[in-house]
Amino acid sequence: MRATLHISAAALTLAGALALGQMLPRVFGDRLPQTAGTSLLDQVLGEARMMISDGMILKADEYYHGGVRVADCTHADAHAASSLDLPGTAHVHDHEDDDDAQPESPPRDLWNWVNTRIHVAEHRHMDGDQAKELIPWYWAAVRLEPKNVQAYLLCASVINHDLGNPSEAIRILEEGIRNNPAVAELEIDAGCIHLNRLSNSPAALACFESAYAKWAQDRDAHGHADGDLKMRILFYLCHLARQRDDTPSLDRYFAEAQALGIRSGSFTAIQKMAEH
Repeated sequence: MRATLHISAAALTLAGALALGQMLPRVFGDRLPQTAGTSLLDQVLGEARMMISDGMILKADEYYHGGVRVADCTHADAHAASSLDLPGTAHVHDHEDDDDAQPESPPRDLWNWVNTRIHVAEHRHMDGDQAKELIPWYWAAVRLEPKNVQAYLLCASVINHDLGNPSEAIRILEEGIRNNPAVAELEIDAGCIHLNRLSNSPAALACFESAYAKWAQDRDAHGHADGDLKMRILFYLCHLARQRDDTPSLDRYFAEAQALGIRSGSFTAIQKMAEH
């Protein structure tokens, strides 16, 4: 019941914003400020769009944990520090041992702090069909702010892993790529699904090569780029090169991994693949 009320409230808020966006031009006509390339939601909500969209992700995360808000959960960062996913491996959503937890800091949301102690709930994660409750929040988050990359990544992850629909997850990621054409992470996740769930190596290779090109473009544009992200891309490119017996490409990618100077689990895996 509580979930239904929250989803209804979010839907009404979004519908109200859309209705307001439709009404303002009719009421004020040419008196409205005109900004090229902006939508009605841009004019109505402005910079608040991302903040509200992020709030919807936090609400989805709360439902994922059975109604308990968990500050130290790695759910929102699962893609940034992904394990080396290859066919036969599974995505793991984990927490540190409660025994190792740091002393609790003063609560930012006093009501939520009190509520979780009066109505004690086990820290659990949704799985299977239960995860359907998360989809409306992610849908609202990306509709409100199409630049919210994290919403696309999390939505696709739930649809792929929890609901078992990799093809629909690919569709969500492709929409995210259209709205965020410079973001490599969306291509990486699409490549992982093509490789691990759909056994489509050519499609996976296209995604990882696109992610590689976007990483290089970001480096050229800003003078620096995320080395860990490139290492992750190189890991998959090496795996696919080894899969098709492309030794020259494997050697080249291994040399690039060495040049990054990052000694991580990804690099160790690449090094083992390069031992031929």
